[in-house]
Amino acid sequence: VDGYGGDGRACAAPVAPMPGQSSEAASTRALYNQSQELEGLQRVFDGIDKNNDKKVDVDEMHDTIRRLGYKCSKKEVADMMWEVDEDADGALEWSEFKLMYQRVRADKSGWEPRKLFTMIEFMMHDKDGSGTIDADECTQILYRRYSPAEVDAKVKEFMSHDTDGASMDAAEISFSEYVAMEKASLEELMKSHPTFRYSRGIVEDTRAEIRRAMKGTTRAH
Repeated sequence: VDGYGGDGRACAAPVAPMPGQSSEAASTRALYNQSQELEGLQRVFDGIDKNNDKKVDVDEMHDTIRRLGYKCSKKEVADMMWEVDEDADGALEWSEFKLMYQRVRADKSGWEPRKLFTMIEFMMHDKDGSGTIDADECTQILYRRYSPAEVDAKVKEFMSHDTDGASMDAAEISFSEYVAMEKASLEELMKSHPTFRYSRGIVEDTRAEIRRAMKGTTRAH
């Protein structure tokens, strides 16, 4: 968990203060990182929005997940999007897409739905769109968050999750491996923070109740 971020997300650690860095320099660095993150998020949104209507619908999201080599039904994708679809129109506009990402990034309680976030963050890291994260891409991310002295160790820890047995130089993290890392990190977090597990359980129970209620309403009409 410590190798990836305080909330257990791979390559999502907060910006680490640099030794001897002034408050002005730290502020400038933080603003730069935020602009880079927003640029990456916009790139991912535009990449999913294949018909350029400024919205991401279920079909576009499903096609994207399939291209990443991850098996997921359209119903599962629809449920995943429903969790963050603020106006319930069946699609995500840029404002909803950005709000979802920012909420999960700031969440320390476990209340925010993370399935869509995991996919989006993976695509942000995979800058060349190859469907994998290599050591160079991981280094670019971590270099913005850690001091130069820490980066090599953090990259090695991240890339060690490549299950194909490749050497460190040739290692690549697929989306399936990234999802497995996310699940493992969340499990570790829930072990060390019991309230996190409790809140996650409440969230899942509440979502299930809402879905059952909505299905009942649909049948009644």
